Amino acid sequence: MPIDYSKWDKIEISDDSDVEVHPNVDKQSFIRWKQRDIHEKRMQRNIEIKSILIQLTMYAKLNERVDYLLEKLTSTELLDNTKVMSVLNSEFDPQEKFDYDKLIKDKGSTLRKGLKDLKFDREEIENTPCYNEMIEDLFVQIKDDHPETKTDGDKLIEHLREHRKKIDDVLSKQTIKLDDLLYQKAQLIVSDDLHTGFDRSFLNKDKPEEEVKQDTPKASQTKKTTVTTTETINSPKPIEDKSDKEILDELELLPATKEFAKIPSDNLSEAAEFLIKHPSICTEQQKDALIMTAFDLQLENKSDEAKHIIHQSLLLQYVGQLSGNGKAAPANVINTIKLFFSKIAAESSPAKHAFLEDVNQTFTHIKGRCEIIKEEQRQNASNNEETGEEEALIQLKALDDNTELSVNIPKEGTKEYEIFTTKLPIEFQNAIKTESIDEVNKEFAKLKIEDAEKILEIFNECGVIGISGYIEDEKEFEELKKEYAHEAVNQEEQQSAPVEDTVD
Repeated sequence: MPIDYSKWDKIEISDDSDVEVHPNVDKQSFIRWKQRDIHEKRMQRNIEIKSILIQLTMYAKLNERVDYLLEKLTSTELLDNTKVMSVLNSEFDPQEKFDYDKLIKDKGSTLRKGLKDLKFDREEIENTPCYNEMIEDLFVQIKDDHPETKTDGDKLIEHLREHRKKIDDVLSKQTIKLDDLLYQKAQLIVSDDLHTGFDRSFLNKDKPEEEVKQDTPKASQTKKTTVTTTETINSPKPIEDKSDKEILDELELLPATKEFAKIPSDNLSEAAEFLIKHPSICTEQQKDALIMTAFDLQLENKSDEAKHIIHQSLLLQYVGQLSGNGKAAPANVINTIKLFFSKIAAESSPAKHAFLEDVNQTFTHIKGRCEIIKEEQRQNASNNEETGEEEALIQLKALDDNTELSVNIPKEGTKEYEIFTTKLPIEFQNAIKTESIDEVNKEFAKLKIEDAEKILEIFNECGVIGISGYIEDEKEFEELKKEYAHEAVNQEEQQSAPVEDTVD
């Protein structure tokens, strides 16, 4: 069994032997500097995470209070600060402020992993203001900045809504930043992540003698053999040939992927929201399935649609590669989606420029491949015309010159008639209604061998034609005809052979 060393990739620095430095640089000094740098960055990251967590929690509480006031109070009542604070204090706890311990208790297991191990000093919690006091300060600030709101309640409501909109915008941006910080934090192993996995103070007891005796006969029946096993590190996995069906199953386009392909290329926010709801389609297989669709569209000269499909397929590819191609937990995939789309959201972002360049290169490659495929198809068609070869067709013919195939319409009300009207294509129904085998063969001439064979199976089910045999080309027909004639001659010779009567 190969050994997986990938879990050690997340360790930033382990011991002296892992570090290679320039000969002119003191190795021990470099290691100490590197360790100090790692700790400083880790500390700074945790400070930012704590700051954003406080901000997000605080703004959510403020929005809750502003919404309540706008719903319960009229524009005139909002001008009275005493009335506002009285209503606010009666509905919400006047002393409520940010409390990390209470947050962990309320959120429980729903709180994200990177937010559960934070450490707040007592001063940090005590220095945060109460939420109701912040609302009071907000009203004072608006009235100071906009004097008309002291007497005009509608203006006050307008500025409150404007302020709330700004808070929503900050919440959105800070949420993305928090996702980025938590993603960076999750990439590395720190001492805070280490915990006791197994700590047992007792031993497993031996089985009772009765159980041992019962197991003894079974054990004695097996022949003792000595097996020598050799374990190799990173031994190659046996290559298994996949069947055509397995390959087609892998390239099957899921319904969710089809819906994702319909989202406009310039609507990245809608694409991100859809992938967050359907993280399971962010895999290499679904990307390949979409690429096959792009090939089909380009072969039909639908370049704009093909390029759009390529854009959507590469979104799946990038997210899939960043999250482990379906091997990661859905929560990790969702975090990757948020992080990736935040990187390509800005028009001037280098990440977006690189992504669009990849889309153009992939489209150019597929376009070139499709031109080669079309040229090969044209050459094959011209070669067939020169050699006189034609594609094999199924045609119904009688094997005996003295008989004819009859075309019969099933009787109404029977099971055969139901199959005739439901399973058989309308073109074949109309051809059979003419009761002409030539009309039926004309329809067969339009089909490929595989499709024609399916029609023949339906013919057998509903019994519309007495089929003695069918051929794929004239050469096979002549061979079958000779074989049929030969069997008929043999039967006549056997019937005409003299028979002797023996009398005892």
